[in-house]
Amino acid sequence: MPITQEEFKEKLISIVQAHYAAHRTPLLLARLGTELDKADAWPAGREQRNLKQLITDLATPDVDLVWDKRSPAYIAVATPDVRDAVISQVKERLGVRSMPVRLEDIARPVLLAFCIDAHGQPVYIRRSHPFRYEIGEVPADQAADFVLVDAEFRRPGLRVERLQALSATDKVDLTNRLQKWALAHGLVVQQFCKPDNENKESIDSGTTALDRLLNAQAPDVAQRLMIPADIAQILARLR
Repeated sequence: MPITQEEFKEKLISIVQAHYAAHRTPLLLARLGTELDKADAWPAGREQRNLKQLITDLATPDVDLVWDKRSPAYIAVATPDVRDAVISQVKERLGVRSMPVRLEDIARPVLLAFCIDAHGQPVYIRRSHPFRYEIGEVPADQAADFVLVDAEFRRPGLRVERLQALSATDKVDLTNRLQKWALAHGLVVQQFCKPDNENKESIDSGTTALDRLLNAQAPDVAQRLMIPADIAQILARLR
């Protein structure tokens, strides 16, 4: 049930103040929206104004928006007493380019969270190892451990069981979605990589050693590769 604009303002300010009382990291707009959803604390007429507009119209100057024009997707909210510190953190984070990441290095549950068909339900991914995704709302006592994979960044139906089978276009698109999602939530894509001791081929579980040998070759080499029948049979049984 919608609440009044004044109640919305009070709830919004309390969420922002509570965040900065417990954390030094910026509170991102996407995270604030998630907290408002959980509290069912939206005012009437929400359909006509997005959260940025609601903050500008109803909560300024008690709550302000902070972003870098070079990266419009990364928007934080702040109270006046922490605004300067948040601006500094946003500029510092955006001033450092993250190292390139390969899809092959990303943990399997993370990739699945971006590609599984959730039939309209929200999808969340655990922020730290061991990674896992959840379809539907996360229990309140676990909410801090998970982050929403926004629908705008997902590719439902994209098959990632064998990354080698993906087209170059799909790989680039999924990588870009991962990076934009991480930026929007104040995360670093590298934190979702597999642990160093995890088998890098785990994303291809179900393939045989023969499959992996052939996939590792250039296409023209694979076509000419001659493997003795007895060795091929052994490799075909190994997983």
